[in-house]
Amino acid sequence: MRVKNKLSKIRVGRFIKYTVFATNLIAIIILILSTLAWYVVPSRVTFIAYLGLGFPIILFINILYLILWVITFRWKYALVQLIAICAFWQPILTCYPIHFKTKEKDIPQKHIKVLTYNVRAFNWAKGEAARNNPILEYLVNSNADIICLQEFAVSPSNSKNKKSIISEAEIKQKLKDYPYSRIIKLGSSRGNLIYGLACFSKFPIEKAESLPLESSYNGSAMYELKINKRKVTLVNNHLESNRITSEDKKLYKEFFKTRDREMIGEVAMNVQTRLGAAYKIRETQAKIIRSIIDKQETDATIVCGDFNDSPISYAYYTIKGDNLVDSYANTGFGQGITYHENKFWFRIDFIMHSMAFQSYNCTVDKIKYSDHYPVWTYLAFKEK
Repeated sequence: MRVKNKLSKIRVGRFIKYTVFATNLIAIIILILSTLAWYVVPSRVTFIAYLGLGFPIILFINILYLILWVITFRWKYALVQLIAICAFWQPILTCYPIHFKTKEKDIPQKHIKVLTYNVRAFNWAKGEAARNNPILEYLVNSNADIICLQEFAVSPSNSKNKKSIISEAEIKQKLKDYPYSRIIKLGSSRGNLIYGLACFSKFPIEKAESLPLESSYNGSAMYELKINKRKVTLVNNHLESNRITSEDKKLYKEFFKTRDREMIGEVAMNVQTRLGAAYKIRETQAKIIRSIIDKQETDATIVCGDFNDSPISYAYYTIKGDNLVDSYANTGFGQGITYHENKFWFRIDFIMHSMAFQSYNCTVDKIKYSDHYPVWTYLAFKEK
């Protein structure tokens, strides 16, 4: 009887071990599929884009399996999991870079500071709240040389209504250290309102134009700046939004909280309607932006803004291409979350640059004045 019991325990133990390892293999396969979001066109296979968005969670699950095999001394299984994780070091370090700050004395003196910030229309503040908006105070004190803003909303300069939202003239007065500015309007007319993308610069803006992206209220603007006698192309982006409403977010939270199987169909349909459509639009937008970048003949390029997509996405990878550097992945530390509202935490705001620049100390400032955090980096021309 003792022998039978012992054999029975061995069989049960093996069954559990192999079952857990089988689920581990499934997790590894899902990890592999999630990294394909860089390459797979969303209009053909949308669910891969969803896996790319979930890459941090999928990676975390794989790390838990690695820890499990280590603490249970299952070294062969641990080695399989370790190899699987190490095989994807590039997307991992794109999401979770490990760089320490460069000391100020080691940054070239002739550097510039570039800042991008989705200001959410300054929270549609009116009256005194608009004039004393902490976002404006932050921008004034940022000491940035170039500021790119998304969801920029002001009233016309001739507006004298102090009880309304802040006017274009008032913004320019507050940002008087930036003698050069251009506002690119997006979407159809919203009454007595200027809405779109804005660039404020301490360097001359010689050209400005809207890129031909089809969208209701999203888009991209391209500027040509003269920086230290060199021509620089700057692209300020606000790619297609996911249009996730507060009601949608409540639905997702309730589903993850209750795990109610009856909600799966409703949640899946909602995700497909909101995210699926936006992924396909951003796919087209990214291709257009990439093609325009490839045609530029300036000395250097900067691409920044709110991509509404994570670092493991087709839009990110297409725009970045082979000749742009993600300044946060290159010089930042940690996940670098830039969107933070309603327990949705993602890095969707970026500053990229061409090889003519070297980036330093890309930082996400954790100030909750908008649903996005501002992102900034130092850039210096490489010596020829």
